Parts: sequence; structure tokens; C-alpha cells
Amino acid sequence: MYRDRIRTIYEHLSPGYRRIADFLLTHYQDAAFMTAAQVARSASVDTALVVRFAQRLGYPGYPELISDVQADVKRDLRAVYETLEGDDTPGQVLRRNLMHDRNNLEYMRLHLDVESVDAVVETLLSASRLFVIGEGSANYLAEGFARQLVILGLSAHMLPGELAGCAVQTASIRPGDVFLGLSLTAMTPSVSVMLKLARSAGAKTIGIVGSLAHPLAAVAEHVLVAPVQAVESISSWTAMAALLNGLSQAVAIRNHEPGTHSMLDADQYLAAYAEALRQQRGSTRGAIKTHSAKA
Repeated sequence: MYRDRIRTIYEHLSPGYRRIADFLLTHYQDAAFMTAAQVARSASVDTALVVRFAQRLGYPGYPELISDVQADVKRDLRAVYETLEGDDTPGQVLRRNLMHDRNNLEYMRLHLDVESVDAVVETLLSASRLFVIGEGSANYLAEGFARQLVILGLSAHMLPGELAGCAVQTASIRPGDVFLGLSLTAMTPSVSVMLKLARSAGAKTIGIVGSLAHPLAAVAEHVLVAPVQAVESISSWTAMAALLNGLSQAVAIRNHEPGTHSMLDADQYLAAYAEALRQQRGSTRGAIKTHSAKA
């Protein structure tokens, strides 16, 4: 297959060959219907170089290379419509779940309430303090999202998902706070209870749930749904991760100046840290040389 052939020799390719390889790997669905001259224009090389590239990969000529690319596109089309049943090998289980995740993402895209998304983003940006709490496996998503919001300049804090940690936080809730809860399933009520108490105390609440039937959807002021259906028994968190990423991007655009400053601060910190490590290594090497000389 052309992908394997390219990967095998990629490090040894000239810049022109690499441009052709990059185009075929990145835009193979377009390249499958292009002539050698069209591929050459897209990769900013001569047509003759495209033909030689095909031969460099071991094909007799360009038609044989592009036939292999077209076969890749056909496999894509079959994968979209093919139903995979009765095969529980790891590869097929993965393929089935990828297809299911694709359906979840498409369902979310088609049914997404744009006004609700706008309201959620504005609520996040208006928070004097923002608390993110996740339930079960969504706890990891909550932690990552909270960190991303901090990078973007928001005052975000991660709350523990267990009931005891939530109970401690209830004493300090005040108007202007925003509580965002994430939950894939309704296995435990801690997030729902926390958001209900927060809302009664005057805080704003956001729920991101796997279904509108989730108790969290009934108590949150703003609700976004990320489908969690999967082929197997474990709920999928792919759509929720995609939704959180989209919210992060929207916040970054709406709050680009603080976010930019925050990113610049982070870059400056990393640069200073790298410099400190360099100096430390230099000092350590110097001390070792001095000790060796004395010895």
C-alpha cells in the first residue's frame, strides 16, 4: 500500500518528493481523482517528478500509484456503510466503536442548540470563580477542561467528584460563581446535588450530560448534550471530549486577548525553566570537574 511504502522511505526523500508524499498522505481523497500534472501543481513540483516519485515507491508509473490511492478511498467508503457484526477481534471492535462515535458526533452536530452554546460560553466568561466537577470517568475530562480554561485566562478550579469534597465547597458558594458539571451516566448523584445547591445559592450552573434524561439536565441552568452511546457496555466519552474542545476554542476566540497573554506567560515560564535547567546542568558539570581535579 502506498502509505506503507511512503513511510518506509520518507526520511530519505528529497524536499520535492516529500511535498508530493505529504500531499498524497494528507489529501489522498482529492489526489485519487487527479492527474499527475494536477498533483504536481498542488505539491509545487514538476509533473516529471511526480512520475519519478511513483517509480521511487516501486510502482511502474503514476497510474499504478493512483490506483492504489483510489483503493484507499474505496476502503473509506465501504467503512462508512459497512455493518460489522459478529466479529469480536480487537480490530473489529475498535472499528465498530469508531463508527458509533462518528454517529454520536454527527448527531450532536445536527442537534446542537447554537443559542445554548452561546449562553454557555458567555456564562463561562462572566464567572468570577468557575468550578468544574466531573462524575465517574468524566472526572478526567473535567480536569483537562479546567486546566485548558486556566490557560485561556479564566479563574477555573477543579472540584473533587466525591460527595465529601462537594459538601465542603457548599459553604463558600456566592453569586457570580459558575459551576459546570460533567456526567456521562447517572450512576452517582453527587454532581447533580452540587449543582442544585449551587443554583439555589445564586450561582450559575452548566450541565454537560450524555442524555437529557440525566438528573443533571433537570437542575442545571444551561444544558448541552454529548451522546455517549457505544457498541459495548462502556459509555463513550468521545463526543463529550469533542464538545469540551469546541467550547475551549469558542472561549479562546471570545477571550483572545487574555488567552493570548496567558499563553505568552506560559511560553515565558517554559523558556525561563529551560534556561534554569541549562544553567543547573552547567553548574553541576563544573562542580564535577572541580571535584575530579581535586581528587
